Amino acid sequence: MPTLQPVQEFAQNVYSQFGEDGIIAEILDRIEGHMPLSRWSCEFGAADGVWLSNTCNLIRNRGFKAVMIEAEPKQANKLAENHPGPEVIKLIRRVGFEGADRLDSILDELEAPRDLDVLSIDIDGHDYWVLESLETPRAKILVIEFNTTMPNAVEYIQPRNSSSQHGSSPRSLMMLAATKGYELVAVTKVNLILVRSDLRELVLGVGVATPKLEDLRDDAEHITYVFSGYDGTVLISRPRLRFPWHNFEAGSAHLQVIPRPWRSFPGSWRRRGLRRRTWKIGKPVVRKIAWWRSNGSAP
Repeated sequence: MPTLQPVQEFAQNVYSQFGEDGIIAEILDRIEGHMPLSRWSCEFGAADGVWLSNTCNLIRNRGFKAVMIEAEPKQANKLAENHPGPEVIKLIRRVGFEGADRLDSILDELEAPRDLDVLSIDIDGHDYWVLESLETPRAKILVIEFNTTMPNAVEYIQPRNSSSQHGSSPRSLMMLAATKGYELVAVTKVNLILVRSDLRELVLGVGVATPKLEDLRDDAEHITYVFSGYDGTVLISRPRLRFPWHNFEAGSAHLQVIPRPWRSFPGSWRRRGLRRRTWKIGKPVVRKIAWWRSNGSAP
């Protein structure tokens, strides 16, 4: 059997942001060569149903029907304008991970098949917990967003509460997806693209091992080491840390925990006079430092 070209090399945008349209289309073509498709997709949060959508190309150019869910009313109204026809089931709703808000429960209310071809999860935070809550939907292709600032080696899961909006690491999402029966086949700048385990050989080729996260994603720009000097100064391995969603950069000066007058190597306190003056003008700071030392962590 001829070697199949990696699907990641088919990246191309029609409506998507980082090549997802081309990758999804190629995967579907490979699957369809061996079995029929349901020609149904589901995407949430779908925004206006067009901008940076991972399923709009399927609807407009491949004859798919779809469930598109968006919680923000203004965006949901635009979604309805962009997809006025009955081929798209449109919902103004927040997908959660408990009770009636679970995707399983929502799909139970709709006339959509369980055999989805594509499920796209992009809700800027609770993606992990929504995936964790899924029981019955068995989409052939799963597209799920990760926090792109997190390196490949990091296992981080956003707290399971409504007040956090951190995102989760690609490794943690990939490990969770594996427990749901999915294997990684491609990674874009912000999304993991996985297929059902029983379809892996159709997509990757017979005898081809599932690629590792490190094979598909170069995370060098997202790795920053944080360490401390002898005097307690917080140091970082690059000049600046980027906060891409806030148009902000921070240097090591922004990260200091111990006030500058108190940063010196223990056992060589040569500035006791300065320490006494600091005590007079900054007793709360001194008390906090004393608490840290006695408890081993910040309060």
